[in-house]
Amino acid sequence: MSVDRVRNWAFVLIALYGAILAFTACQHVAGPEVPRAHPGSEFTPANNKNTAFGNPSNATDDPTNIENYLIVGEGSVISYNNSRGTPNWVSWRTTKSDLGEKLERPEFQPDPRLPKGYRRVSYSDYSGSGFDRGHLLPSADRFAEPRLNEETFFMTNVVPQTEALNQYPWNMLEMYVRSQVWRGFDAYQIAGAYGDKGRLKGKVTVPTNCWKIVVLLPNGTRPDQIDERTRIIAVDMPNNDGIEEEPWDKYKTTIRAIEEKTGLDFFIAMPRELQDKIETRIETRNR
Repeated sequence: MSVDRVRNWAFVLIALYGAILAFTACQHVAGPEVPRAHPGSEFTPANNKNTAFGNPSNATDDPTNIENYLIVGEGSVISYNNSRGTPNWVSWRTTKSDLGEKLERPEFQPDPRLPKGYRRVSYSDYSGSGFDRGHLLPSADRFAEPRLNEETFFMTNVVPQTEALNQYPWNMLEMYVRSQVWRGFDAYQIAGAYGDKGRLKGKVTVPTNCWKIVVLLPNGTRPDQIDERTRIIAVDMPNNDGIEEEPWDKYKTTIRAIEEKTGLDFFIAMPRELQDKIETRIETRNR
């Protein structure tokens, strides 16, 4: 073989070796793909649009925390109580872009986000009980997006409510809040239940009361701009029959009273002086 051919082959081999080294280096820098953490792992109230009230029960996504398990969804954040088979609370934001024309009603279904070993409360667990499957985050607050609307039909967003409560004062308040959203407000809401009136099929606790807190802010206003003039509605409604004719505002209360009944702590990141002002007043504005 001539000297020139040897020299040419040497150049080719050197070039190939360099390419192999470069490829290997790039592979090393990229490294293996790191699995994404569970959504709850990076959860803080500050980085989630649905948690203007903070995390009032210090819920976590530790599966052993069965009475206060954190579910971070796209459309809401939930503290779920596996022992009761219902949420402790559900927190969400409603803006005009969330509203829309009525959608075809999805089926209620067990929440696939629950850890293995948790009870899978189903549609049939309410059947024949005499109680409605009462949404906390209303279906109509998510009509703009079918996928998020379906999320409202997970049973982790549902509590047993009497027909009188669910279809009358509770529903009237839901419609009133949406009317304010159409007028140009963003509604930051949190709702839950407490008390024990028995169990459905040994799985689902029937609450004595359902409560809700609504913060109404002009469209685009950040929750950290809440002040003592911000309009806030708090209600605590009995889960009873015979209240069909009662107006929703009959059940207005204070945030502090709800805290005392539930053991929750709302707006924990706010200065104590501001908490005291907004949590101890009753909304007095007429409907």
